[in-house]
Amino acid sequence: MQVCPNCKHMNRIGVVFCEQCGASLIGDAPLGTRTISSAELTEAREVLPATRSAEPLPADVMLRIEIPDAEPILLKHKRETIFGRRDPATGAMPDVDMTPFAGYRLGVSRRHAAIRRTENNQLELWDLGSSNGTYLNGVRLVAHRPNRLNDGDEIRLGQMVMRVRFVHTAHPTPRNADEDNTRSHT
Repeated sequence: MQVCPNCKHMNRIGVVFCEQCGASLIGDAPLGTRTISSAELTEAREVLPATRSAEPLPADVMLRIEIPDAEPILLKHKRETIFGRRDPATGAMPDVDMTPFAGYRLGVSRRHAAIRRTENNQLELWDLGSSNGTYLNGVRLVAHRPNRLNDGDEIRLGQMVMRVRFVHTAHPTPRNADEDNTRSHT
C-alpha cells in the first residue's frame, strides 16, 4: 500500500494519484487542500445557474470539451464516447484520445471514462474503473455508476481537467469539427 503524503489515505500499489484527495503520489510536493469558507461557497453558488434542467438535449447540440491551453474538441452525437489513452501494445484506441494532452503523465487510464446518451436523450458520465479516478465538479465518481452531465460541468480524469459545454450546431464554432481527426471525434 502507498500512503498519501497529503491526507494519509492508504492507496493501492501503482496508483499515481491519491484515490481520496487526488494528490500526486510520485512527486516531491503533493497537492494541497484547504477548507472553503462559507463566503467562498456562497460566491461559488452565485456563479452556477440557479437550476439545472433535466430536459432532454435538443438534436442540434454537440459537446465541446475544453482543455486548458488546447483547442476545443467537438464531439458528434453518439450513444457512447470513451475517453482514455491509446494502447501502443494492442493498438486499442478510445474515441477521444487524451495522449496528446499529456494523458499518461496526468494519470489518464487507457479506458478511463465514458459519456453516454440515455434513452431520454440526456448525458451521463461514467468512470470505467480507472486507476486515478474520474471527478465531476470536484466529486470523485463511483466506478460503473451513471452521473448526470450538465452544460459547464468540470470533468477531471486523474489530474487532467476539462470543461464540457453544450454547443448548438446552428451557431458558429471556433473550429470546424471535421478539420482534424485527432481533435474531432465521431
